[in-house]
Amino acid sequence: RDLVECVEELLGNPALRDAMAYAPERAYANAKGENRIYDEMWTGDWWWETQGKLPEGAVVAPVILSSDKTMLSVFSGDKKVWPIYLTIGNISKDIRRQVSAHATILIGYLPVSKLECFQKKSWSDAGHHLFHFAMSSLLHSLVNAGRQGKPMVCIDGFVCRVHLILAAYIANFPKQCLVACNKESHCPCCLVESQDRGELKECTRCSMVDTLRTLQRKQINKQLQKFNIEGLCPVYKPFWKDLPFTNIFACITPDILHQLHKGIFHDHLVQWCLSIVGEKEMDKHFQGMSRYPGLRHFKKGISTVSQWTGTEHKEMEWVFVGLLSGAAEDNVLVVARSLLDFIYYAQFQQHTDKTLASMQDSLSLFHVHKDILIKLGIRNHFKVPKIHSLVHYVSSIRVLGSTDGYNTEYPE
Repeated sequence: RDLVECVEELLGNPALRDAMAYAPERAYANAKGENRIYDEMWTGDWWWETQGKLPEGAVVAPVILSSDKTMLSVFSGDKKVWPIYLTIGNISKDIRRQVSAHATILIGYLPVSKLECFQKKSWSDAGHHLFHFAMSSLLHSLVNAGRQGKPMVCIDGFVCRVHLILAAYIANFPKQCLVACNKESHCPCCLVESQDRGELKECTRCSMVDTLRTLQRKQINKQLQKFNIEGLCPVYKPFWKDLPFTNIFACITPDILHQLHKGIFHDHLVQWCLSIVGEKEMDKHFQGMSRYPGLRHFKKGISTVSQWTGTEHKEMEWVFVGLLSGAAEDNVLVVARSLLDFIYYAQFQQHTDKTLASMQDSLSLFHVHKDILIKLGIRNHFKVPKIHSLVHYVSSIRVLGSTDGYNTEYPE
């Protein structure tokens, strides 16, 4: 589907009248304006900065894209589809999440191919090229609509010159790297070096201008050192190349489901603690938990659970620190508590400068005490992409609003 027509349909939908915003806002928790609030996309810095680049009277339509490969058949075959969804940041996030509101539109399907016509060593590069070629075809109308704007009739009856600008791309980590044209061993948002990936260090953000220049030079010079240092993939015409007012690296949003619930909590924290405490002892603590309304009782423990979903992760997070008490030493409890505090702060539907400071303090506390895991022989290093990704959460919330506005749970 044509993206411009889809956005025009959303902006003119009378059912969304009370959920629509046309201009950025700054809200504060007190009359002195000392504690800024971040929740909807229009309360973040991105919209303010973008609005300042456009002519007076222009209306920004922040385009939010999301994609996730989906299996069509579970019992036979391996048929998959790769849908791309579109919504806009003008619509309040609670309405965007409602399937019945029809505020998110399916705009197309990306090709899913095994690429068997290529040599095996070329599959990866061919897949990258195919993705970016398909996305370029899908998003080509955003170039003129973003730069020149397009007159559209809004819900209130006024005709506005609307500029469609890509603001966020919701995807899991492999797809984030695919979008950013970098290898999965590197961060899709910044130029952090390998030895610093496990530290609390905010590194230089990736630049579209620099990245495009490096890709162009790589096309000429096959042995370009900068290309290898930055972990780029040889995609010489990325789909975001000509998109106006877009910084694709700032469009990469936090992923609560895969980075926090499944990644930081289940794949890392739970496994660390099982190694320290032992599966039998941990199961005893969960089995011996007093029953309480609203809290799940894991009557068989947690070590035997084979299929984990986001629901199980959240139910475990509610009681994990309390059940770990008495089974692990204090520094391990501090590590667990600081990470869980961060996970809960990250899920706030409304943030302030103070809550973001507390969120950053939780991350700092983890990094202060994390070496206990090396001392106990559980870890050799913390150079893990999902641990590094936590560094970008606070800045992303300041730029695009709270994370519930772009959670991968909804497109999945």
